[in-house]
Amino acid sequence: MNLLTNKYVCFFKALCILNLLVMHYTIIMTCDVEKPMVPVDYVDNFCFVTIEVVLLVSLFTLASLGRLRIGAFLTTVVTCLWAFSNIVYSRFFFQYIPYSAFSESNSLADPVVVRSLIDGFRWGDLYFALSLVLAIVLYRKIPDMRLKLKSLKYCVVGILSVILLGLASHWVLKPTFSMKAYVEDINYELFRTWRYTCQPVYTNFQRGSMRCMAFAFIEEKFGTHKLTEEKKLEIKHEINRLKPMQVSGHHANSEIKNVIILLVESYMSFSVDMKIDNQEVTPFLNSLARDSSVYYNGHMTSNIQGGESSDGQLIYMMGLLPLRCQISITKAKRNTMPALPAILKRQRGMQTRMVIPTAAAMWSQDAMCKAYGIEKLYSRNDYPKSHGSFLSDEQVMALADSVDSQSSQPFFSTVLTFSMHKPYIENIDNEFTATVGVEPSEFGYYLNACHYTDNQIKRYFDSLKAKGLYDSSLIVIVADHHVSENQLELPPIINERELPVFIINGGFSNDEAWHGQCNQLDVFTTILDILNIDSEWRGLGHTLLNPHYKNSLTEAGYNYSEWIILSDYFKN
Repeated sequence: MNLLTNKYVCFFKALCILNLLVMHYTIIMTCDVEKPMVPVDYVDNFCFVTIEVVLLVSLFTLASLGRLRIGAFLTTVVTCLWAFSNIVYSRFFFQYIPYSAFSESNSLADPVVVRSLIDGFRWGDLYFALSLVLAIVLYRKIPDMRLKLKSLKYCVVGILSVILLGLASHWVLKPTFSMKAYVEDINYELFRTWRYTCQPVYTNFQRGSMRCMAFAFIEEKFGTHKLTEEKKLEIKHEINRLKPMQVSGHHANSEIKNVIILLVESYMSFSVDMKIDNQEVTPFLNSLARDSSVYYNGHMTSNIQGGESSDGQLIYMMGLLPLRCQISITKAKRNTMPALPAILKRQRGMQTRMVIPTAAAMWSQDAMCKAYGIEKLYSRNDYPKSHGSFLSDEQVMALADSVDSQSSQPFFSTVLTFSMHKPYIENIDNEFTATVGVEPSEFGYYLNACHYTDNQIKRYFDSLKAKGLYDSSLIVIVADHHVSENQLELPPIINERELPVFIINGGFSNDEAWHGQCNQLDVFTTILDILNIDSEWRGLGHTLLNPHYKNSLTEAGYNYSEWIILSDYFKN
């Protein structure tokens, strides 16, 4: 049986190729691609998709003892499920499924994540149901034929033909008069592994997602990330170069004993000072933004990658940028890290804790807390009353309040909110009716959630004041990340998705600080500066206590962060 020319086999292969092409083009149309696409990239994509399909059909056929229709059918099912899974994943995490996601599969099955993934379903996804139905029809029609091993030569010929087509396209579409330059271009575009790390969406499209997954598996199991002495020296030089931009000479507020970070889910700056029918959406946070003793900057850029909330935590706790090719915590949770809690525990004797609204193991939060130097993690299971799959902001603030009552000073506390998490499909605060009828409807639901969370933060602040903890605490309010365009449609009048940062009791004048565009990366560095902490590691950000601040986000910063995380740089 000829694997390439039999009409039923050709139908199966065409269907498999179409499945993968639908996946690729859906993802690049909805996710940010790291570099501009050129014509040869589309040729490469088609070539590698074709090769993947031919190889899969061959492998499944051999695994089924040469039964061709089983091999072709299994290939169709696998490509269909793989394509659908990647599309759904990309709507939530904005990239193809990385190999590291499999180590967090328990978190992906959590009801919280499942609810958001279901909300990402689109009617066009029914294509994959039709693809499976067509595969069943083809399976019933194709005779139970056996593939002889000698017929595999046609597969080799077919694959070589596709490879030659791809190489020729590079020659035609990117002409060069030098064979050496041509070979270098092919090596750079198709085989150099660092590009998977730096440009995951582009590389998965151009090289094929299954191929990239295989490379990632090999790299994870057999690769090494030991830094050369040159790279170690380069990191040290960068740390020393940044020091003048990380220390302001600010005198710390002597009354501060504690540090409290409120990490607000999906909080964006446009809600500050927004009014609907003359009602403020976030009246309490607005009052903080207007308070001259409070530092407020509504121009912070989100620096997260595919790890979403866990990336936000990593940035704030470590002053590092997240990995671009995989979920950062899968590597970082095994690392030695001079994180903010560990530094404050060592230098100021602070008890360290975190209060979260989800399960302790979700996104490896328990393991990450140990890596950060957080001694105690309070999760939804520590909340004494009945609750759902996650704690509402009212419940998580009540839990934080209870923990505060039972602890002594000094302490470091991080409290995570959740009620502003997508999907935005209903009102949370039924007493706040101003958002009813706001269009787009999901925007109204988002604002309603903002109002609800604002109320809970106010109650928590009132509790801190009643306990006498407010004046003795440096309080930082930040967002974990922004909400992307395909998850929250905004009115045309709003064209920014910047994040806010509030610093209360910082002990510095607003005239001394920067109020323009900044980065999540700067928060770690700024907290150390405010507290006048003497630490060799101050992150890769710049202090915001500098009216002449310069942008801290660079391509080199991402590279250094990846070297540090992947090599466990601080272990030695």
